[in-house]
Amino acid sequence: MIRVDWSGWQDMKENGTDKSRIVGLDIYRILAVLFIFLFHSNIHIQCSYGIFTPFINMGAIYMTAFFILSGYSLFLTWQKRDLHTISVIKKFYIKRLVGILPLYYFVAILYIALIGQETIIQNLVLAPVEILGIQSDFSTLFSVTHNSGTWFVSCILMCYLVYPMMQEIIKQISLRARMVFIVIAGAILLYSPIVVSVFQISSIYSNPFFRILEFLIGVLLCSMMPNLKERNYSRIVFSWWAILIEYVVLIVGVTLAVKLKISVGNYMLYSWVALPLFMLLIVSMAGAKFPQWMHNSRVIRYLCEISYAFFFGQFFTWKTTMFIIGRIGIDTNVIRIVISFLSCLFYTILLHEFIEKPLSNMLKKKFYDTNQTCETTN
Repeated sequence: MIRVDWSGWQDMKENGTDKSRIVGLDIYRILAVLFIFLFHSNIHIQCSYGIFTPFINMGAIYMTAFFILSGYSLFLTWQKRDLHTISVIKKFYIKRLVGILPLYYFVAILYIALIGQETIIQNLVLAPVEILGIQSDFSTLFSVTHNSGTWFVSCILMCYLVYPMMQEIIKQISLRARMVFIVIAGAILLYSPIVVSVFQISSIYSNPFFRILEFLIGVLLCSMMPNLKERNYSRIVFSWWAILIEYVVLIVGVTLAVKLKISVGNYMLYSWVALPLFMLLIVSMAGAKFPQWMHNSRVIRYLCEISYAFFFGQFFTWKTTMFIIGRIGIDTNVIRIVISFLSCLFYTILLHEFIEKPLSNMLKKKFYDTNQTCETTN
């Protein structure tokens, strides 16, 4: 049920592959969503998580995991389709846009109306940028209006834009060439934060170029999975022990770096720890065997289904949490964690059930089904 590309689960369901969904990637995604939430709760309402606080304080590194996972899931879903004809490319773009834009537009408008500090003139000037989803191309727009929370939508749209060409090239090159591309992309991602640190220039955290590289790594890793499964070491890599060790190394590595005060807050620099481990984790969790009850779990299915809305629910969570705490007159760390999580879950379900799902279904019937009919007629 890999809903990492915001609409990948629907793709797999329509293609008849939902029964063989990769539960490991569902778990990978749910954990990533959780850590992002914990990170935001730490920076917005100062929640503490004991020995895990240093790691959670750098939880923004999980955005790297999301872009890797998004590329992985898209290739998994579309690799057998030829994305070199206009009709198929049109279908691809329609499905991507229908899956991601309706909720984004709704939350953006709601944010501007209820929370935003910009003037009417400023919002009018920004409108084309926000509608097209190109705000991440303007590095200094990150802190303007809702962009600090919607920048990833802009970056993922850029990834979708180049994906058809990316897929068709990768399908035609050798395994060795794919490995070379991973090394080059990884080297750029590890080198670039050093440049930022040395010259004290603008952060590349929301820069679409670097997020496309992470996305590309995900696509390449998925394309290499059949080859990896044939290797003698595959049983080790695809084991629960490997997954456990990889998570431990990730958490311990980041925690130690934070404790040593190594560029705390420079999330992209922490790719030196996070990038290789997220790559290993996605391979291990995609190849590992999980209990059948996880495959049948409606809870796991639903948590993945609402994960996109869960990001947007956080826009309204922190003020709600502090308002409730002010009303009940009890303010402890546990209370903040519990109320913020329940508040976010409440907003998430509202956004998903009453906005995301009905709007997406309506637009699919209008554009996607119409497009299918036209293709059949032609």
